[in-house]
Amino acid sequence: MVRSGGGHTHITNVLPELCKVAPDLDFVLMASSAHWKESFDSFPNLKLHSVTEGSMWNRYFYLLSKASRVAKAHNADLYFSVAEYTPPSLPCPAIASFRNPNVFTRLRQGWGIKQKVRLGFLRRLAKASARRCARILFVSHDSANWIGAGIGLPLEKRVVIHHGIDATRFSSLSAVQERAGVGVLSVSSVYRYKNFVRLIEAWHLWVERAGSANVPDLTIIGDGQDPWYLKQMQRAIDATAEESSRIHFLGAVPYSEVPSYYAAASLFVFPSYLETFGHPLVEAMASDLPVVAADIPVFREIAGDSALYADPYDVEALSQAMESGFVEGGDAAVRMKNARRRVSELSWNVNARRLADLFREVISEARHAS
Repeated sequence: MVRSGGGHTHITNVLPELCKVAPDLDFVLMASSAHWKESFDSFPNLKLHSVTEGSMWNRYFYLLSKASRVAKAHNADLYFSVAEYTPPSLPCPAIASFRNPNVFTRLRQGWGIKQKVRLGFLRRLAKASARRCARILFVSHDSANWIGAGIGLPLEKRVVIHHGIDATRFSSLSAVQERAGVGVLSVSSVYRYKNFVRLIEAWHLWVERAGSANVPDLTIIGDGQDPWYLKQMQRAIDATAEESSRIHFLGAVPYSEVPSYYAAASLFVFPSYLETFGHPLVEAMASDLPVVAADIPVFREIAGDSALYADPYDVEALSQAMESGFVEGGDAAVRMKNARRRVSELSWNVNARRLADLFREVISEARHAS
C-alpha cells in the first residue's frame, strides 16, 4: 500500500522489470487505484488488488486488520512490503523494506508532539515486522549497518539491494530551453534533515563572494512534508534580500517532468544529512550534472568518486564546494565519467533480478521448512 516517495518510485520502476525477468512468479499489487495510473495490462503475471484510499491511520488499520486476509485469498507464497510494516499474521513468509530513516534515527530534529507520537508508533510497527519477517531489505550497506544495529537485527536477516535507475530517462537534453534559469538544482521532499536552509545560506554566501552575475539561480523541487521547515526555508529566502527573486522553490513537480529540470541545470546539490540511499543523487549523475553532496557515508557508498563532498553542517564548506563544482574544468569531467560508470551499475533490471532471486530463496526456504 504505497502512494508516494521512495517506495512508490521503487515499485513503479521495478514491477515491470520483475514481471519480465521472473515469468515464473505471479505478482499481486495491493494499492489504491487512485495513486496507480500506470497500466500493467501487458504483463500476464501481474494484477492490481485495489484498496480504498484513506488517512494515514486508516491505511495502518487496513494493514493490521485486512492485508493478511488479502494475502490468504490470493494464496500468496510471499508477502513483500516496500515499506517497514507487515501484517501481524500472515499465511506466508514476509520481506519488508526498511528505507525511511526518520523511523530509526536517533538524531534530535525538534519534532512536535504529534510527529513524535507518529514516529514512535511507526518504530514499534517496524520492530515488530523485523521480528517476524524472513528478511529485511535495505537499499544501502550503510543503512543496513546503522538501522540493523539499532534494532538488533541479526546479520543473516539483512539483505542489501541498491536501488536502480532508468538512465535513459535522464540522459536526454530535450526541454532545456523551456526550463531556462534552473541553475543550481536540488530535488527532494521537504523535511528538516534535507538541509535546504543551509543550502540557501550557502548559495547566498557564494553570491556575496563571487558576485551575482557569476552565480546561477537556485531551484529547489520537492513536496512540502514539513510545514515548520517550509517556514524556515521561506525565512532563509527572505534573508537573501534582493537575491530572493533568484531562488525558485517550485514545490512538488510531476515525476515525468523532473528529468527536464536536471537537463537544464548547471549543478546539482544534495545537502541532506540523513538518507538511506538518495535517488536524486543518482538521477543527477545519470544527467551528466556536476554533483555536490553532503559528506555522509551513504552518499560515499552510492556516488563514490563521482561527486564533490562537503560537511552538511558547515555552510561555508558547502558554499565553497558549490563554487568549485560549478567552475572546475578537468576534474569535473573526470567525476562525470566516473558517474556514468557508476550509473551503469545501478539499473532496475539488476535490481529486479536480485529481488526475484531473493523472493525465490525465501519461498523455497518456507516450503522446505514445511
